[in-house]
Amino acid sequence: MHLIIAEKNIVANRIAQILAGKEKISQKKEGGVNLYQFGDTATIGLRGHVVEIDFVEGYTNWRSETHPPRSLIDAGVLKRPTEPAIVKLVQKLSKKADRVTIATDFDTEGELIGKEAFELVRAVNQKVKVDRARFSAITPEEINHAFSNASDIDFDLAAAGEARQIVDLLWGASLTRFISLAARRGGNNILSVGRVQSPTLAMIVDREREIESFIPEPYWELSLDTEKDGETFSARHINGKFTDKEQADTAYAATKKPLKVTDVKEGTRADKAPTPFDTTGFIVAAARLGLSAANAMRIAEDLYMNGYISYPRTDNTIYPPSLNLESILDTLSKTQFKKEVDWVRKNRRKTPTQGKKSSTDHPPIHPAGAATPEQLGENWKVYELVVRRFLATLSPDAEWMTMKINLTASKEGYTSTGSRLKEAGWRTVYTYSDAKDSILPVVKPGEELPIKNVNLEEKQTQPPPRYSQSKLIQVMEELGLGTKSTRHEVIQKLVGRKYIEGNPLRPTLVGRAVTESLEGHASEITSPEMTSTLESAMEDIKVKKQSRDLVVTDSRVMLHKVFDALEPNSELIGREIMDQTDEELTIGPCPICGKDLRIRRKGVSQFIGCTGYPDCTFNISLPSSMWGGAVRTKAVCEIHNLNHISLIAKGSRPWEMGCPLCQLITQQKDIFAMIPSMTEKIREDLLSAKIYSAFELGKMDPEALMKAIGVTKKAAEQLIKETLDVMALLKKRSECKKFMKQFVPPKRGRSHTKVMSSFTASGINSIDDLSKVCVEDLKKAGLTEEEANTLKAEAVLLTSKNQLKEIGVPTTSLRKYQEAGFIGPEDLLGSHPAYISLKSGVSIDTVSKHVALVAQYLNKEQPVKITKKHLEKGREELLSLKGISEPVLEQLYCAGIIDLKSLSTANPDKAAKICGLSKEKIKQFKAAVPV
Repeated sequence: MHLIIAEKNIVANRIAQILAGKEKISQKKEGGVNLYQFGDTATIGLRGHVVEIDFVEGYTNWRSETHPPRSLIDAGVLKRPTEPAIVKLVQKLSKKADRVTIATDFDTEGELIGKEAFELVRAVNQKVKVDRARFSAITPEEINHAFSNASDIDFDLAAAGEARQIVDLLWGASLTRFISLAARRGGNNILSVGRVQSPTLAMIVDREREIESFIPEPYWELSLDTEKDGETFSARHINGKFTDKEQADTAYAATKKPLKVTDVKEGTRADKAPTPFDTTGFIVAAARLGLSAANAMRIAEDLYMNGYISYPRTDNTIYPPSLNLESILDTLSKTQFKKEVDWVRKNRRKTPTQGKKSSTDHPPIHPAGAATPEQLGENWKVYELVVRRFLATLSPDAEWMTMKINLTASKEGYTSTGSRLKEAGWRTVYTYSDAKDSILPVVKPGEELPIKNVNLEEKQTQPPPRYSQSKLIQVMEELGLGTKSTRHEVIQKLVGRKYIEGNPLRPTLVGRAVTESLEGHASEITSPEMTSTLESAMEDIKVKKQSRDLVVTDSRVMLHKVFDALEPNSELIGREIMDQTDEELTIGPCPICGKDLRIRRKGVSQFIGCTGYPDCTFNISLPSSMWGGAVRTKAVCEIHNLNHISLIAKGSRPWEMGCPLCQLITQQKDIFAMIPSMTEKIREDLLSAKIYSAFELGKMDPEALMKAIGVTKKAAEQLIKETLDVMALLKKRSECKKFMKQFVPPKRGRSHTKVMSSFTASGINSIDDLSKVCVEDLKKAGLTEEEANTLKAEAVLLTSKNQLKEIGVPTTSLRKYQEAGFIGPEDLLGSHPAYISLKSGVSIDTVSKHVALVAQYLNKEQPVKITKKHLEKGREELLSLKGISEPVLEQLYCAGIIDLKSLSTANPDKAAKICGLSKEKIKQFKAAVPV
């Protein structure tokens, strides 16, 4: 058997589809893992790394005196499975295989994943041939070539990846543990430190400090407006920026008639076609489409795995000679880009454009397969970007006609420049940058023109801009921080740790606190030089200049030196960070007592609480941390003097909540409006008395409310009662919405909130209402027939369950009753106890007891109690009659016929309707009863 191991399931499936050709592929699951088989070949997909490195036993306790953070530097490491089901299946198949091909991504990380798979294979089969297939796109041409020309695993490349894994673990684990313990942070609030993330964060902090310390300086710009043949144009003073106001005023005053043309220069300017995409260039271009680095790479990865583009993690900006550009054009000519392809073929440049970087692993990112917008959905815009960039690299340069007019106004020199696109070239197919003409009128030297306006503008120098994600990745690449595969992940990690926020990026207080403390005590951690040195050493491993063990050893030595600087200052570092992180959580004064309000977290819940607790219980609820961790922003509410709140979640844009108290007041306005006796004046009086929510109002003492808003005791009592009624109603609605979400999935244009609003408008406010409503009313809220029936049935089930619990029926018996079809109290009271006992398996004595409880609850007449002895005797009597079997006995029980006496007195017509037996059959049984 030939076993093929791919990096992901989707790639395994694609490879199987390509290699199988016309052969039928069978797909099955073993232990939840997909396996694709055709002929004598099986393909399986990993989930990236299926084993991970970790420290040996004994290092899990963060507060261990035996193993403090520094001990992690020299701790032993081992590999442990993270996907045991996949590992098990790989090894099971490997035992039967006579050839194994590793088909993971062709880069450092992919080679390491491939080596891990190799080790799993070798652990169970020492003799099987293991080879390596390398490809840059998942297309028939690439895949067939890769498997026909399989080579060996590059163990040096894998060793470089392994060294990076170990080094990152040692640095990240030891420093994170040290800093977190020093700052007394644990659980979900640890302070993460990393070999790449810390220098990257330091760059963002440095830029923020530059912005804060920047002192703007004034300057002046002088320009004039003139015209020729009705065409107005502007000219700027040849001095450019004036930094001296007096000189600017002098030039302004001297700008007088006549305005003469002294010189006209015309020429052309080449507008070079863009170079092929490497990873960084792609991320920068995708940012102009509004995509974050992480989202751009996620989409690119998806397009690659489905065969639409080439491998998106590459440093190459030069197409290799082996890349068949004509074949790619053939593929694209079958798409909606046929017109552009035809234009490129007609106007194609002699050689494609080239960047400065070349590598041998992957070509630049390029299209690999044909696609349509319908196939790709939201991913289409990234596919189109890659297609158009590829076409642009084969297109001629654009050409601009340029004109420069030099003028003098009295003795002051002015100049005006214009341009017009002469040949669109690559801009014909790459439509992502504006090509605006700036056309000047035709003038001649010596010609005099009128001065329409003279403009002297005062401006200020601007601070350096904050980094966008794409710009930060460019700088990281220049400084050797991270790799093409990890840079966008580093940024996402910093966002997830709440060290940075916004776009462009700015540091949070905690991000700044950690950085400034590290800079003050061990600047090597935040310096790009240290990380760049290690990255360079890991590159040397790939070409056999260094070994993995030597690089890891050198890294350990560096880390010990860092701890030499950190450990003596542990308490000081902790104090520095805690002082600033307390500030990070503080949003302003409590409106009740004046003490600090702080963001609090407990599990996934988060809220704003007063530091004066328990004396002051003021608090504001926040959305669950599943929506994003709450952080304060720099904006401050002018009304309440509170910092605004932002929710930050990994991979999403920040949710700007604004002032939490303003938001609370806005939310509560609708709730207050539901209280019958509430007026706008009373609401304003409540806010003046700092009673912001219905919850606070509902728990107030009437006397206190009287004094707070100046109403009578009766009015206060009425207001509190109505508030509690509204709160109870809202609780029911919340429970109803939560229940509905289990059975009604959201759809485009049909959110859960919209469905619940429709329910409320129809008078459906609770699960109990759902159990009683007509299915047609549910369908009016946008539910399908099936959804409406399911929701109603489930509501009936739950309502009945709660009702029976309230009556006193134990959970175990209740479950048995409902499984047997006796859903609610009416079902139990409307069925004969013997029938209930037989169907549910609950003893007759227990059934009789429960039915009696139900009758009492419903205020109905209690049925005659039946004992176990009576039921068993009657059963034997009935089974002794000819024609009565166990199934027939069940039907008789349904009609209340439990012995010969009840059979002899039964009404055949009535019994037949209840139990389903024919009237004649019941008469036959009656006739057989002994006299």
